[in-house]
Amino acid sequence: MSTEYLNNKIFEEVIARFQQSKREKSKYEICIEDLQGAINRGNDCVDFILRLDRFSNMYKFASTAYIDAQQQLALAFLTLSENIVRYAKFNLIDIDDAIQEGVMICFEKIDRFDPQKGKAFNYMTTCILNHYRQLYRTARNYNELKKKYHDFLQNQVEKVLLRHKPQNTNNYVVKG
Repeated sequence: MSTEYLNNKIFEEVIARFQQSKREKSKYEICIEDLQGAINRGNDCVDFILRLDRFSNMYKFASTAYIDAQQQLALAFLTLSENIVRYAKFNLIDIDDAIQEGVMICFEKIDRFDPQKGKAFNYMTTCILNHYRQLYRTARNYNELKKKYHDFLQNQVEKVLLRHKPQNTNNYVVKG
């Protein structure tokens, strides 16, 4: 488990870098798609081909920046998830699964983060804790439902046994 402290300023910088690189990567993907569509429609103009080559190089650079930011962010999310799991200790949830779920939920919610509205550490911690609470409720409800079903089956077995119980034959006829 991680004992590392997650600095909010650095965390927000990594998030901003990730969001920016994701936007740039998407922008270049759209530009490349548009230029390839124009070339496929018959615009074999040298200008389109040169622009496509230039955007392809920019896309490669943006993809590299995106992957680097994504890896840094994954490490930050991992640290945060490990620290929250260590703190929160939900009984019915596996620790390793909870850490993975924490990282995944952060990546799902990262696009909604706005640094103008709050701190990254608070936002991501809230997302992870809410998700863990939902996992805990789901596990608890599943265990309760499983127990009720087990009790129901046991009750049904008892009813069947009572119905098919052999009659007590204490009235013996003695022939003599």
